[in-house]
Amino acid sequence: MTRKADCSERLLLFFSEGHGEEGESQLAEILRSQDFADPERSAVNLRMLVASCRPEVLVRIALAALDTPSPDMALNGLERISSVVAGDDFLTVCGNPERLAQLLTICGSSPFLTSILCRKPEYFRVLFIESLIDINRTGEETLAALRVFAGPEPGYDDLFSILRRFKYGEMLRIAARDLNGLAPLEEVTGELSALASATLQVACEAARRRLVRKHGPPLMVTPSGFEEADLVVMGMGKLGGRELNFSSDIDLIYFYSSDEGETAGIDAGEGEVRGKISLHAFFVKLSEMISRAISQVTEDGFVFRVDLGLRPEGKSGDLAISLRSAEIYYESWGQTWERSAMLKARPVAGSAELGQRVLDTLAPFIYRKYLDYNLIEDMMAMKKKIDASLVRERESEYNIKLGRGGIREIEFFIQALQLVFAGKNQGIREKNSLLALRHLCEFLIIRDEDCETLGEAYRFLRMVEHRIQVVQERQTHQLPVKDEDLRLLARRCGFLQADGPQRFTKTLEEH
Repeated sequence: MTRKADCSERLLLFFSEGHGEEGESQLAEILRSQDFADPERSAVNLRMLVASCRPEVLVRIALAALDTPSPDMALNGLERISSVVAGDDFLTVCGNPERLAQLLTICGSSPFLTSILCRKPEYFRVLFIESLIDINRTGEETLAALRVFAGPEPGYDDLFSILRRFKYGEMLRIAARDLNGLAPLEEVTGELSALASATLQVACEAARRRLVRKHGPPLMVTPSGFEEADLVVMGMGKLGGRELNFSSDIDLIYFYSSDEGETAGIDAGEGEVRGKISLHAFFVKLSEMISRAISQVTEDGFVFRVDLGLRPEGKSGDLAISLRSAEIYYESWGQTWERSAMLKARPVAGSAELGQRVLDTLAPFIYRKYLDYNLIEDMMAMKKKIDASLVRERESEYNIKLGRGGIREIEFFIQALQLVFAGKNQGIREKNSLLALRHLCEFLIIRDEDCETLGEAYRFLRMVEHRIQVVQERQTHQLPVKDEDLRLLARRCGFLQADGPQRFTKTLEEH
């Protein structure tokens, strides 16, 4: 008889005999024989489920918890959830082995996700009873779902709560699919990026409606008369590449159509018009409002942290810049790091047509037809600055993103080759890292084995990054130093065996 089968028999006998509080030490002893690190606490959690679950269900719960990253945390989270969700729904999920395993995996991996279920118990039914955990969404479907959730033309002030509640529901669904192996990396990062784009689009629309009511529509001067000016929100970095993490900042640059013109103003009666402002002032206000709607921390949390440091002249520059001003800036003062950053620029909200015009206008700056040898030196200098910073902070061996052999080194490799070759080869002008690797291979710039090796390493390192961040939605890229924390990370990454930490560390070092 296996240890698990023996434990099953002992647990079934224990629960069938109806032991009360006095039996907790006996229950803890049974759990101690398995992989429970805190059997006393887990015994309390199981006993608190006795009133709502039959003995055979309790046994199934205890054994299923053993297959999660942290069996103790799984039982604690399950007990917390049982106290806030509808009893019938809870029993339905516990009676379904597949759904129970999915729920326990969430509870045993992430206190952050467990807290979402406890704060918003309605998500439990949607996720497990209505099977939202089985659904993946395209960008268009995510935006459509948000529009339904928000209702027609939501007010700007109402938007803060709406966007945050939608974000946490979607984050729960996406993370649940990721942790349970229901979605590959590309789907997970793509859905997180689609979530950011959808929230930015709805924020853009609501903010613009408010400003137009106050100042009138923004009208630019054109050869054929006046036309309404537009704004595009350009996603940079991982958002531009559809590669967001669970706790990513979103890097944005705001571009608008033209500085030539002003808003129409508001009719104040008796021929008087009030509220006219310049186009620059209008679009700076609009950009501020969008950023605030997404990043401000409220009682409902935040949607995404917004980083505007990649805009022209960085944090000292204007929050929004016109197309013509952008063209002059990048032609005259644009640096290599800005060329590298613009490789991943993608319109994510606002006017897609204006976004394409921006990219077309800046293409000669980003993609040079002739090789600039200073480019290689600049790229090396950028990398050395990162390495020096890590050495100062003693993070080189523990930072999964910036450290030795980390994610950033793969991204540097890809972007350096794009900057060298994409001027003459439009086929490698790809924003997504994994797709860019494939295109570099297809055009014989890198070898098949290098493409495969780097692709596998990128997927593994990004998966580890997600498993680090999903615990508490913390923006960290640090590998744990303590043995117990490393063991739990290894289990979250699928290394559940007794030698999991050693196998995980070996695999990590290979990549």
